[in-house]
Amino acid sequence: MAALKKQRLINLLPSEEFAVTTTGRILSWALSTFRYIVIVTELVVILAFISRFWLDAQNADLAEEIEQKQSLIASSKDFEREFIEVQKRLIIYKTLTSDSVSFSKIFSNISVNIPEDVLLSKISLSGESLTVDGLSPSERSIVQFAVNLEKNAGYPKTTLKSVETNRNDPSLLEFSLDVSLAKEEI
Repeated sequence: MAALKKQRLINLLPSEEFAVTTTGRILSWALSTFRYIVIVTELVVILAFISRFWLDAQNADLAEEIEQKQSLIASSKDFEREFIEVQKRLIIYKTLTSDSVSFSKIFSNISVNIPEDVLLSKISLSGESLTVDGLSPSERSIVQFAVNLEKNAGYPKTTLKSVETNRNDPSLLEFSLDVSLAKEEI
């Protein structure tokens, strides 16, 4: 029988003597601690990678929901605009047909007393005052209209606010009258 050769393992870091020294303890602590730090870091990276898919799916769902709501709002935009316009018209109609103001009486009083060569361009009512804007070829017709409103129509507080030459046609005069209405007419 051949003699058994005994194999020796060569360890450059003696385990018993080196583990007792300060350098050995620091090296042993560093190797075991850094191993756990690497494992924890890898777990965090894996969780971040997996959560990215969940967040992407959630982002896609939210983007689709926003797009649906935008299309719904866009489709109701015309209806909303028409609805607001109808509401404005109803408010104007309500103010015009209210019992406190008799527009037909006021307009008939004014229209009966307009001279033949006077053309009215605008009549506006605000509170107890009525503003009448118009065009006339002569100052005499404007004065006649104001006098007719004072005497015949029953508006004693009729004042001539302004008289100017028309920009488009210099042969015509633009005028504005303020008429104070009686409280029973308002």
